[in-house]
Amino acid sequence: MSDRISCINPRCRRTAARDKFPDSHEIICGKCFRALPTAFRAEHRRCWHEINKWERRILRTADPLKAQRMRDIRDEWVDRLNTGWAAIRQSIERPDKPVGLETFLEEIGL
Repeated sequence: MSDRISCINPRCRRTAARDKFPDSHEIICGKCFRALPTAFRAEHRRCWHEINKWERRILRTADPLKAQRMRDIRDEWVDRLNTGWAAIRQSIERPDKPVGLETFLEEIGL
C-alpha cells in the first residue's frame, strides 16, 4: 500500500497512485470532493485558480521586484488554500450530527 495514497475520508477506501501526486501525502477522491458543501468546493477551486494565475504571471515577468511581490501574493493564496484544506479535513473527520432523538438526548445530558 506504500505506492498508494488513501483518501482523507476514513469511511472511503479509494486510493491514488503516489507517482501521480509525488508532493502530496494526502488526497481527497473525486466522489468525496463532490459530496462536500458547495462553499468548500468553490473556495478550494478559487484558490487553485488564483495560485495558477499568479504562477503564470511570475514566469512571464522579468523584473525581480515585481516577481517577489507576485510570489508574496501567491503565498497568501497558498495559505488560504491550506486553511481551507484544514477545514475540509475537519468537516470530513468530524461531520455534523444529524438532528434526531440521539442528538437531542445528548444535548440535554441524558
